Amino acid sequence: MKQRILFLYLTKHSGHYAAAVAIENAARQLNGNVESMLLDSFSHANPILSKVTLRAYLTALKAAPEIWEWMYDNPEFKERTAVIRELLNRGNSRKMEKILREFNPDVVVCTQAFACGVLASWKQKTGNRRPALVGVLTDYVAHRYWAHPQVDMYVVPNAATRETLIAQGVAPDRIRVHGIPVSNRFLTVADKDAVYRSLDLKPGLPLLLVMGGSLGLGPMKSVIRKLDRLPQPFYIVAVTGKNEELRERLERRGTKLRHPTRIFSFVENVHELMDAAELVVTKPGGITTAECLVKRLPMIIINPIPGQEAKNTSLLLAQNVAVQAEKAKDVMELVDEFLRNPDRLRAMREAARGLGRPNAARDAATDILSLLTSRA
Repeated sequence: MKQRILFLYLTKHSGHYAAAVAIENAARQLNGNVESMLLDSFSHANPILSKVTLRAYLTALKAAPEIWEWMYDNPEFKERTAVIRELLNRGNSRKMEKILREFNPDVVVCTQAFACGVLASWKQKTGNRRPALVGVLTDYVAHRYWAHPQVDMYVVPNAATRETLIAQGVAPDRIRVHGIPVSNRFLTVADKDAVYRSLDLKPGLPLLLVMGGSLGLGPMKSVIRKLDRLPQPFYIVAVTGKNEELRERLERRGTKLRHPTRIFSFVENVHELMDAAELVVTKPGGITTAECLVKRLPMIIINPIPGQEAKNTSLLLAQNVAVQAEKAKDVMELVDEFLRNPDRLRAMREAARGLGRPNAARDAATDILSLLTSRA
C-alpha cells in the first residue's frame, strides 16, 4: 500500500516551492513506496485573494516597507488579526478538506506558515490526529505564526531557530535541526570552464552573479550600471526571475556595457552558475542563501525585505559569509575591494564551509518518513 505525503507551499518559483520539491525528491529516493502531491495552498484555496495579496505585498514593499516590518512577527498585530485569520482558516480548511479526502495523505508537509496554520487549525477543530503535520522553515528565523500545538514536527535551519520555537511553546522533542532544504543538484560540482563555454564566455576572468530573487526585486539595473564602471576585467550574469520587464530592460542595456553580460529570467542551472561565480549580489532569501552556503559562495546583500530577509542578513553578517550594501554604489566599491583582495573572498568561502547544510533535504525526508512508520 502506497504511503502518501502532501506538500503545501506558497507560490510556484519561490523558496517555499523549491524546499518542498527538494524534500519530495529526497523522500522518493529513500522510499520507493511513497506517493506525493505538491499543491500551492493559497492559490488553490483562494485564487483571487492570492493574486490580490501578492500585489498588495509587492506594493507595500515598494511604497512603505516599514509597514511590512511592523506586521512581521509582531505580537500586537497577531492578536489584532486573530479573528480575520480564523475566518480565513475556516474558509481555506473547507477547500483543504476536499484534498485531504481525495488524496488521503498520511503526512502533510508545509513549507510556509500560512498553510501550516490552516491545517493545524483544522486538526484542532476536528480532533483528527491524521494526517501528521510537519512545518519546514525556509528562513533563519521562526516568527510566531509558526508555533502551534497541532504541528507534529518542525524542521528548522539552526539551533537558534530551535530555541525561538521552544520559547514560543513548542516542545523540544518536536523540533529537528537539519538546515534549509536545497535541491540535490547543489551537491554536485560543475566544471567551471564548461559553464563559461555554455555562456559563450572565455574562461579565465572572474564571473559576478547578480540576482533579485524569484520576483526580480532590488536595484539590479543600477547595480549592473555601477559594476560596469569598474576597470577590472570580469563577466556579469544577471538572473531576473519572474520580472520580465527588468529582463527586457537589462537586455537592451547589455549591448552597451563594456563588461560581457548575460541576462536570464528563470534558469535551471543556478547551481552551475554559483560554481562558476566569484561572488553573488543578491537579496537574502532563505533558499538562495542556503544554496550559496552549500556552494561556499560569498554574498553581497542588498535591499533585504524588512522582516525575514533582514533577520537572515543579521545572521549572515555575523557569520562573516556576507557583506551588506546600502545602495548600488556600495556594491561597486565592495566588488572593487574583493577583486583587489581575493584573500577576503577566500576567508568568506571558508566561513561558509561550516554553515552549509547540503544534506538538509535528505535529513528532513528521513525524519518525515519516520512519521509514516510510527503511524502505520
